[in-house]
Amino acid sequence: MKKLVVMMVAVGVSLVMASAAFAGAGNVAYTVHNMSNTNPGGLNRYIASNTETQICIFCHTPHNGRPAVPLWNKVMPGQSFNMYTSSSSLSPAAKAVAAPGPESLLCLSCHDGRTAINVLHHAKNSTTETATGTNGLEYIVDIGGTLNAGDTPANSLEGLGSGVGLAMGAFGFANYAANIGKLNDGSDINDSVYGGNLMDDHPISFSYNSAQGSKPTQLNDINTVVAKSSNKIRFFGPTNRLECSSCHDPHIPYGMDRMGTLTGVGSTDLRPFLVMANTGSALCLSCHNK
Repeated sequence: MKKLVVMMVAVGVSLVMASAAFAGAGNVAYTVHNMSNTNPGGLNRYIASNTETQICIFCHTPHNGRPAVPLWNKVMPGQSFNMYTSSSSLSPAAKAVAAPGPESLLCLSCHDGRTAINVLHHAKNSTTETATGTNGLEYIVDIGGTLNAGDTPANSLEGLGSGVGLAMGAFGFANYAANIGKLNDGSDINDSVYGGNLMDDHPISFSYNSAQGSKPTQLNDINTVVAKSSNKIRFFGPTNRLECSSCHDPHIPYGMDRMGTLTGVGSTDLRPFLVMANTGSALCLSCHNK
């Protein structure tokens, strides 16, 4: 009996350690990814709900998530994306990628600038139901914000009416850096604020194993990446795909809000949501042999 108890404790500790290692040290309540009206850090935030007290609900639901892992509570992007392919030094594996992988699509369900941030599968404090989603009825959370006419980019979300699906590409967010899907080349006013352009962003969703195999002098092997990053850079699937969340953890507080005000929680070296500090390009050089 004693051996069984010891074994169960050991297994429990191992699971907790594994979970902690994956999740990283974070407190999402002290980040701009906290879009609820619960604001313990007194953050200046672009977007905040007028009514929703739950912090995690804008990404996760405990039941009936779509996709089921990681219990995702948002509509997934439906548009196609143009992937980064222009570099002559890019590996064939990266050039062959035609669409973002599932982990990166989770990020793009907000950061494409098109998919509404506050349209959720499940939301207790929602004001409106809508059938516009591809997964049946969705719920629109009442949303407000802190952008005022004096801010850059100029905008006002205060008093935004209920039942409005808010995407980052709307309401004057054209210059908002988090809209990574925009073209912003002047060719199309719509593409300047939202779209599927990832051609000016680091390549994603490729097999790091394959890329490193074709560029062995330019990319470090997996074991070296793990050692250099202290196991903080994450890869996905059997071929070790590199995705957005390989280098970014949305739960990590980085010590300041959008106005640069220090919060005292987290490290400013981790801005924006980096899994490790990039001082001296340490994050980049974990993978790149330069």
